[in-house]
Amino acid sequence: PREASHGIKQKEVFYSEEREKNEGFHPSIAAIVLLILGILIGLAVPRYLASIEKSKETTFCSNVRNVVSAIETWRMDTGTTVYPTEGQLNASIIKSATYFSQAPVNPYTGTVLQSGEITSSTTKGYFSYTNDNTNFTYKIETFPDCDIQ
Repeated sequence: PREASHGIKQKEVFYSEEREKNEGFHPSIAAIVLLILGILIGLAVPRYLASIEKSKETTFCSNVRNVVSAIETWRMDTGTTVYPTEGQLNASIIKSATYFSQAPVNPYTGTVLQSGEITSSTTKGYFSYTNDNTNFTYKIETFPDCDIQ
């Protein structure tokens, strides 16, 4: 340190070319960091996508079970032993404020869950309802399988 004219000591700071060369990341270190980040992203993205798919399936099956409950409630409300037709299910039950505060949504299509909306039984979000009022039963088919009945 040297003394200034006021009697205060000042530090002299020296910069050298050598010091400037050593500052920052070396390209090989940056490449290693990017490689590690790539590996972590490669592991995380598939798990994230799988969790989205699982949540869609869970939501879909939950909504189908809610429709099944609404069908049984409709039978009690109407005092009948028969089951609703597909048209009644789609128009009078699923879209009715009596049975749902909000119509159940098919998470695969983003639209109101309706029987017959998707016609291929191998397409995710497939929901089919058929009544058999001769035998007082109904059949529900879904894909993915929601294990109804």
